[in-house]
Amino acid sequence: MNKHTIVLPDELKNLRSRRGYPLVTIAMPTHRTFPENRQDPIRFKDLVRQVRDRLSRELSKREVANINEQLATIAERIDWAHALDGLVVFVGDGIERVVYLPVTVRERAIIDETFATRDLVVAQSKLLHYWVLVLSTDRTRLLEGYGNHLVEVISDHFPLHYDGPRSGDPDNPLPGGFGKDPSKYRDEQYRNYFRAVDQALRHTIGMQHPPVAIIGVERNRSYFAEVRSQHYEIIAELDGSMTEATLHQIAEYIAPTLEEYLERRAITTINEFSRAIAAGLYTCSITDMWHFSRQGRADLLIVEHGYTVAGRWDTEHRIFTPVDDPREPDIIDDVVDDIIEATLDHHGHVAFVPPQSLSPCKHIAMTLRY
Repeated sequence: MNKHTIVLPDELKNLRSRRGYPLVTIAMPTHRTFPENRQDPIRFKDLVRQVRDRLSRELSKREVANINEQLATIAERIDWAHALDGLVVFVGDGIERVVYLPVTVRERAIIDETFATRDLVVAQSKLLHYWVLVLSTDRTRLLEGYGNHLVEVISDHFPLHYDGPRSGDPDNPLPGGFGKDPSKYRDEQYRNYFRAVDQALRHTIGMQHPPVAIIGVERNRSYFAEVRSQHYEIIAELDGSMTEATLHQIAEYIAPTLEEYLERRAITTINEFSRAIAAGLYTCSITDMWHFSRQGRADLLIVEHGYTVAGRWDTEHRIFTPVDDPREPDIIDDVVDDIIEATLDHHGHVAFVPPQSLSPCKHIAMTLRY
């Protein structure tokens, strides 16, 4: 996988399971274009300095020097010229991981006995995760998508090359002679090839079941349709030969398809919410959502795009009170992110819908398991 690959479930589980001190997490917004991105390395060095200054008060000079060396090495490795909208770095307990995110994160440096994965979890929950399969009887490509960002899968399985016989190939011709039907033999070889594509796809995406968009000429899509399994959801089949297309060209080509899919998914989400209302298994209360998400009662959390709310948690009365100024003392700057993380921690689901979609709730709603 390319360096921009989002952290997948197994690796995220590994990061969240680590224990020890010090485990360092650095998160910061980044910029895709010049001249704004010139400040990104400087801001990262400032955050590294914060880590070093704090650790120098807690650890030996040798321990601080080791961590500082790790962070300096990572700083040199970061591709600032091709950064996305956010960056998260994890260092400690044998881990040195840089994650490039196509969504922004809050700037902070955290030193604790665990890695601070909250920003990562929440950021990834806000993005549509999908795959794009570019079919070809020459070279089939697989791309992984988060939002509008694509990464090409480079592995033992992809890209997958066809090495069977073909018409006009002097080195590997189709069989001929009495009783032989070259075109029928060729078709079967192509079917075998696309069976291998299906197996490689299933192996790569595992049990995640994110949707798959297929691009290919009609003949190749027909071959694939004959032999593919039912282990993944196909959200669109697009006509075209894009074997040599750039990631940017493919992203532009599939953008309308993704918009249509998100609209369909939003309608499904709203319908599910309507059923929960009829059954009385829902809440519009931020305070209730805070509790239910931590109790494992949240089945589906629905959030309107861009909605955030800052507030103060009253421990004595167990009530959340929204505030207008998140800079006030003892303020949770976005309780929505907290609820998202707790919902996902307890195997609930999170969906995002367009603004003004959640009547009778406003901006955020939760369906309940019981």
